[in-house]
Amino acid sequence: MKHLLVAAALLLTICSNTATAQTKPTVAENLTRPFPYTDTKEEVWLDYGKRTVRLQGDITISNGATNKRNCFIVISKKDYYLYVYERVGNDTVLDARYDCCLALRKGNKQRQGDMRTPTGVSYIYRMPYAGTWRHDFGDGRGSIKSYGNWFLGLKRTNMPSRGIGIHGSTNNRESVPGRASEGCIRLYDEDIIDLHDKYAFIGMKVIIKDEKSDDLPFEIRAMRRQNIQRERHIDPAKVLTNEQIAVARYQVGRSRRR
Repeated sequence: MKHLLVAAALLLTICSNTATAQTKPTVAENLTRPFPYTDTKEEVWLDYGKRTVRLQGDITISNGATNKRNCFIVISKKDYYLYVYERVGNDTVLDARYDCCLALRKGNKQRQGDMRTPTGVSYIYRMPYAGTWRHDFGDGRGSIKSYGNWFLGLKRTNMPSRGIGIHGSTNNRESVPGRASEGCIRLYDEDIIDLHDKYAFIGMKVIIKDEKSDDLPFEIRAMRRQNIQRERHIDPAKVLTNEQIAVARYQVGRSRRR
């Protein structure tokens, strides 16, 4: 009887070890395992009489590039981040991450004036100084400085340019990260300077993912290898729709009286 118990215990141990060996993820599997979603929520605010969306901000990351000609941009419309990645040999590394503000309405841009940020692949085709540029948002503030120091104009391969670009948030800092623009991508004023000076160049590829798109495999690998944490990773099923934003209870933000 004693020998039978010992044999049974030995067999149980072998089976347990075999199961562990079979279920233990490999290094490659660990690097591509999706990140857990955070409890970050999109908050609806009333700014200058318009419903906008705001989120908890995150720290800026900017490590610099080995060769900025190997850099490209990925913008997450779901998580409100602008990432700069760099191809280094057979690897892809994350060089920079900035909070960003997107267009007031969700969805892919179809026509000029539809208040949406385009998704898909674009290229930077111009980078003029914009520190003196002004714009009237129709919110009672009149024509005000709005673009920060630089405007990185974007051109899509399948559509002509219609004035969409990446720029600063002068007089609109509270909108970053969030949704409030007419179609462009806003960064903090200091971040558009950093992006322009360290990474951006004419011809740089810009990939803009839609609101339901999660991390791409190379993004997961880069963030895991570099141990990069983030404030926002929103479940695509919980992203607010335009209709939900239109009827949601809001918090009062900025007003004309200030």
